[in-house]
Amino acid sequence: MLRLLVIALGLGAVVAMPAAAQYRYTNDKGVTKEAQYKLDVPEPYRDAAVWVGPTGVGKPALSEDQRKIKERWDPVQKKADDARKADDARNAAERLRAAPAR
Repeated sequence: MLRLLVIALGLGAVVAMPAAAQYRYTNDKGVTKEAQYKLDVPEPYRDAAVWVGPTGVGKPALSEDQRKIKERWDPVQKKADDARKADDARNAAERLRAAPAR
């Protein structure tokens, strides 16, 4: 009985979680909206809709134009990415200096 309750609560939590928006578009009044699927974007705005969802394995990568648009929309993430890249470069330089000469 308890097992069924745990399963039911787990399934309820999965169903209750809202899906993250994947596409962003601006309508003719200048209002920016988001949609889960590209087909959910109204026909007149569909071609201009920008992918803002996650990228990686099994997910589409952003084009250069889309990446620039995403940076404008998410400056906090851009700062975090820039800091991470700087840390990675600094760590790589330190590893090169610490590596024994051959």
